[in-house]
Amino acid sequence: MRRVLLSILLLSAFLSVRAQQVRPVFRVRVDGFFLNGEFDASGCQLASSGTLAGIVAKPYVGIRFGKEHRLMGGFSALQYFGTPGQGPKLEGALWYQYDKGIFTLAAGIFPRSALTGAYSTAIVSDGVRLVDAHLEGFLLQWHKDRSHYEIALDWNGKYGSGRREQFNVITSGDGWVTPWLALGWEGMFHHYACSEEAVDVVDDHLLHPYVEADFASFTGMQTLSVQAGVMAGYQRDRYLEETAHLPLGVNLTMTAMKWGFGLRNQFYYGNSQAPYYRELDSTGEAFGSHLYMRSSFWQIRTDGAAAGYYDRADLFWQKNLGRYVRLAVQLRFYFGQGGYVGCQQLLHATVNLDKISFKHKK
Repeated sequence: MRRVLLSILLLSAFLSVRAQQVRPVFRVRVDGFFLNGEFDASGCQLASSGTLAGIVAKPYVGIRFGKEHRLMGGFSALQYFGTPGQGPKLEGALWYQYDKGIFTLAAGIFPRSALTGAYSTAIVSDGVRLVDAHLEGFLLQWHKDRSHYEIALDWNGKYGSGRREQFNVITSGDGWVTPWLALGWEGMFHHYACSEEAVDVVDDHLLHPYVEADFASFTGMQTLSVQAGVMAGYQRDRYLEETAHLPLGVNLTMTAMKWGFGLRNQFYYGNSQAPYYRELDSTGEAFGSHLYMRSSFWQIRTDGAAAGYYDRADLFWQKNLGRYVRLAVQLRFYFGQGGYVGCQQLLHATVNLDKISFKHKK
């Protein structure tokens, strides 16, 4: 009787799988990048001079069953340029993804590129964006027409020796209320807790609501937009301070682009959104980039002043070479504490085969 029941269950599972049309799928993305920074003009107070260059390959394979479900696995391989004899840094990935019309769910270890929000460096720095390939947790997205909303949980630290418990909630949204006017936000809510050596528990939160107007459709430009918003933070080291820092500032970003060439200027005035950057934790080590995923420029000032400004001007060119290849070149000029801070040059090439899949023969 048990064999009969087992045979029936196996047959039912087989027929169910056949009915759902299981088929293989794959995704491959390769990013080559060169990011060079020169900040000696400001004494490297807000950022250090240096070069980040390398290539990262992210091949994934899996199965798609039904119209909405897929199970994917693979890895990322990061190789820095100029490191002969040093092998690539490997990181595995495995996730389930559900796509149903305007709704997407991902769970597991999935690519950071699954995030489609336009996050500024106040949320995620260029270095994190280029070399940290995966999120570990969950992703929910809702997208319709030009509007998009998402929230993700990234559990990126388990309590242990030399490793802090920490997680991030990352979210963004933009809803176009008219063809040219949108309301949106970006935010990160970061819990940075203890390790076996460190007893600090730090709250690192930032929310940036904004209004954006894009006049491209009236002018023949690719982009002609103005975005204005408020950045509100909550910063507290529970081990050292009873009261929290509540940094507040205004942010204005203007972008113009035509034929792939563009100019973008971001201006912020307000308090430091990284007040603990140079502070020492309970082990005597500076928090720095261990705590903050945002760019170090969001310290705003290092002289103890209550408020200051941060201005970044970008000249850029970006081009899609067919369906799968994208090139981008940027020259960035930074101004802030003391005037001219320094500049960066970025070259980024992406080969993205995410849209390729095996054809199913009927």
